[in-house]
Amino acid sequence: MGRAVPFYKIDEYLKTLPTPITGCLVDTQFLIAASEELHVFSEDAEFLFEKLAEYKIPIFTTVTTRAEFIDYRRRSIITETLMGMLAPSSPWKISEEVTRVLRAQKVWLDTQAKKDELPLLTDTRIKTCKESFMPKDHSGRIGWMKICEEYLSGKLLEAWNLLVEGMSLNYLDTRSESVAAYMSHSLSWEHMYSISENTALSSSDSMILNTLCSSKFPFVVSADFDLAYAMLADSSDKTVLLPDNLHYHKVKALRF
Repeated sequence: MGRAVPFYKIDEYLKTLPTPITGCLVDTQFLIAASEELHVFSEDAEFLFEKLAEYKIPIFTTVTTRAEFIDYRRRSIITETLMGMLAPSSPWKISEEVTRVLRAQKVWLDTQAKKDELPLLTDTRIKTCKESFMPKDHSGRIGWMKICEEYLSGKLLEAWNLLVEGMSLNYLDTRSESVAAYMSHSLSWEHMYSISENTALSSSDSMILNTLCSSKFPFVVSADFDLAYAMLADSSDKTVLLPDNLHYHKVKALRF
C-alpha cells in the first residue's frame, strides 16, 4: 500500500531512502501552488521546493503535468482578461450582450472565491463567453481572436519556460531511450486503467501515478487530495508528499 507523508516530515522520510535518490515526480497542483503567491499552499510549496534543492533531488515532470499546467495558465489568463473588461478603465469596447454574459460569470467566480475554490472559469463558461463575442473586431468592438492575440499569444510557452527555469524542472520523456535510466519497467496502459478504476481518479492523474509506479522514483509531490487518495489505495510501495494541512485535515484519517 502506498504512503502519504506531510511536508514537515520530509527530512525524516528522506533518511529512510537509499541514496542517491534518482529523482521525484511533481503533479500539476504542486506546480500551481509553487507559481502562485496567493495559492493556499504557496508557502508549503516553497518550503518543499527548498528541501528538494537542499537534498539535491532532481524534479521531474511528465507530458501530462505540462499539459495540465499550460491549460491552467490558459484558463487563468482568459479569466483575468475577461473580468478586466468589466472595469470602467478597460480600454476595450464590448456590447451589452457581452457585458451581461461577463457579469454573470463574475457572480459565479465571486461565489467560488467565497467557498475557497479556485476562481477560474471552466471551459464550458469560457465557451459561453466566446460565443458572445464576434470572431473578429466589429463596429469598434473587440473580437475573440483579438483577445487571444493580445493576451494569450506567446504567454503559455513563456509561463512554462519560466517555471522550468525557476524550479530547475526536468522533463521525463517516456518515448526517449534515455528514460530507461529512470524506469524500473515499461509503462502499462492496463495499470493506468486500473488506477483510474480503483478510485475514479482522473486519467491525467492516473497517468502520473502510473509513471511513478513504473519508475525508480520513490515519491511524488502533490497538492491534490484525489491523487493522494489513489496513492494510498494503490498496492505499490510509493509515497506521496503533501502539504501539512491537506494531510492532516483530509488524508491522515483515511483507512484502506
